[in-house]
Amino acid sequence: MSRELLRFWGRGIARGLGVVFGPFLRAFDRGFDRFAGGYERALDWSLSHRSVVLLGAAGALGLAALVGWGLDRNLLPRVDQGAFEVGVELPEGTALARTDQVARALEEVLLGHEDVEAVFGTVGRDVRRLAQADDASGLHTATFQVRLRDGAATDPVVEALRAPLREAASGGTVTVVTGQATALGQLLGGSDADIAVRIRGRDLDRALDWAEEVVAQLADAERVTNVRMGVERGHMQYELEILRDELVTYGIQPQAVANRVDQGMRGILASEFIEFDRKIPIRVQLPDSLRYDIATLQELRIGSIPLGQLLNIELAMGPSEVRRHDQSRVVTVLADVRSGGLDRALGEVETAVAGLAVPEGFRVDIGGENEEMQRSFRDLGFAFALALVLVFMILAAQFESFLHPGTILAAVPLALIGAILALFATGQGLNTMSLIGIVILVGIVVNDSIVKVDFIVQARERGAELREAIMEAGRVRLRPIIMTTVTTVLGLTPMALGLGRGADLRAPLAISVIGGLLLATILTLIVVPVLFSVVEQVRLALGGRPVRSRAPRRSGDGAPARPMGPGFGAGTATARSRMERRP
Repeated sequence: MSRELLRFWGRGIARGLGVVFGPFLRAFDRGFDRFAGGYERALDWSLSHRSVVLLGAAGALGLAALVGWGLDRNLLPRVDQGAFEVGVELPEGTALARTDQVARALEEVLLGHEDVEAVFGTVGRDVRRLAQADDASGLHTATFQVRLRDGAATDPVVEALRAPLREAASGGTVTVVTGQATALGQLLGGSDADIAVRIRGRDLDRALDWAEEVVAQLADAERVTNVRMGVERGHMQYELEILRDELVTYGIQPQAVANRVDQGMRGILASEFIEFDRKIPIRVQLPDSLRYDIATLQELRIGSIPLGQLLNIELAMGPSEVRRHDQSRVVTVLADVRSGGLDRALGEVETAVAGLAVPEGFRVDIGGENEEMQRSFRDLGFAFALALVLVFMILAAQFESFLHPGTILAAVPLALIGAILALFATGQGLNTMSLIGIVILVGIVVNDSIVKVDFIVQARERGAELREAIMEAGRVRLRPIIMTTVTTVLGLTPMALGLGRGADLRAPLAISVIGGLLLATILTLIVVPVLFSVVEQVRLALGGRPVRSRAPRRSGDGAPARPMGPGFGAGTATARSRMERRP
């Protein structure tokens, strides 16, 4: 009873679905039949004009190479995270209270924009930033993390705020960084600045002078912005040089002079006040008016000898910090990419720096994020080549031939054409994500070629002529090839549309895969059969062994085995046919 009830409801649901979807499915079948007829005619024409087809494919590959050469190159795609960073740097030596005053004015400007949701600020020295970034950090600096409201674009907000921020900075230098490194970018080695010009040498003052020339040279560059120095000159200070000849004359040790200078400037620890578990030092010092006077230092005595006779005191500019790279002093000029991609901006910086005479004894390196980009591109290129080799080895073992795998892998350069053109059409560039998509294509696009070449080989083994086998493969294998491509493309479409925050990071991967798969499928249906026919004829002309027909398979009782349907038989594994062909 229950079985009959299930059958009744099943037939009813099937009839209902047939009424709803039947017209659409019948229309789809009619449209696909017309497409299949057009494809069969196109394939027949292509087999009669093979040179035209192959030359056209080669020309398309050359055009794609030119387009790819002109694409922007970056480590990662630019991601609108709905946030940006603002930094202000006042003259060295500015009091913390003055820095805080300017920071509050900047905060008011930022919060006054309608699309700004929250502002998080840090005034003064940021110990974490000092250790992790090249930007200057001290009592004269302040940084803000600005978060935007949902749906607000970062670039228009930044352009609207640049001028008001400069006015509120009261003579300070304001930098706005929109391309903040994502978590993936930091993992790959990306930095806060896209480009870094490193000036190495022992003379820090001359390095700073030349760095200022570089900043001035890059100020009018079109492709870079936020040009700034990673280290400041510092402030004036007194440098004390101990006169050792005088110390020998009076019999005084250098340590005694150093201790006396420390006592005069910092005071003497007289005692400690103990309160429970706390120890509070009690220090005896001169008044500030005397401690900060150089005359006081000269009048301090060791015994009856004034320090003025034991020291050479000079007023000099002291560095705010000293950075080293590869065991040498380095001064860094930082810049961010405004437009045109990292590679074009880097070329503009190299041209600008080449117009300046490098001081003797100095070395200039231009690096930054482009160094990691070059390493990533090199590693992905190796991964691409390794994928080709591995796929070729598997196919050679499957087909027991070195020619057929080469024909199948012809789909890979066809996929590159589609991937590059898709990136160009959508305004994307070459970056780590898009190149990962291209590497993935190596394993995807060969599937259609495998299905087609495998069917042709089986048809040839059944005794079909070369052209007949190719045309039969086109008819039988067209629908599964098209359906495989359509389902894959539809599955990647939401990722390619770039919906939501941070989706810009994933979109280039999906775009490169979709473009490569679509064009590779279209060209595979035409170019791969044409190339197979050429390779097969060349093989036979060079003395290759013709493909022998297989005898009909016999069942266990000696009767001919029942033939399988065309759909199932076409998908029989090639390895089985090879085994049956062997004596």
